[in-house]
Amino acid sequence: MIDKDLVRRKLARLSQYLTRLSPLAQKTLNEYKNDDYLRFSTERLIELIVECAVDVNNHVVVEAGNRPPEDYTTSFSRAAETGLISRDLADKLKGSAGMRNVLVHEYMDIDDEMVFRSIPLALDGFKEFIKQAERFIEKLETTG
Repeated sequence: MIDKDLVRRKLARLSQYLTRLSPLAQKTLNEYKNDDYLRFSTERLIELIVECAVDVNNHVVVEAGNRPPEDYTTSFSRAAETGLISRDLADKLKGSAGMRNVLVHEYMDIDDEMVFRSIPLALDGFKEFIKQAERFIEKLETTG
């Protein structure tokens, strides 16, 4: 059974991370590249944003009776199959899983420009993720 309160708590946390990421989008690429704390903060926030969304995906997919996603990328596809998010949004967000993996596992080879360019995409995509997930939960509540 999908724990609606758990999903809402995760979405609230995701929203907090997005709020913290938002001012970083106002920086220039040069500012970003020359500020270690700015780079590290951005990287960590993107990692947390993706992990939080994947937690929601996995919970909803499994509790809806489907097999668990094999990895972060497929969690977005499975979330779409379950009705949590649209297929278009899943396609848009699944690349963020690859970004998260690079940040976590290949941190020595991070492309600062690529991370910087991903900030507005993360902000837009995950704000939409929250909206669609909230609609999904509301629909569950009205249908029993």
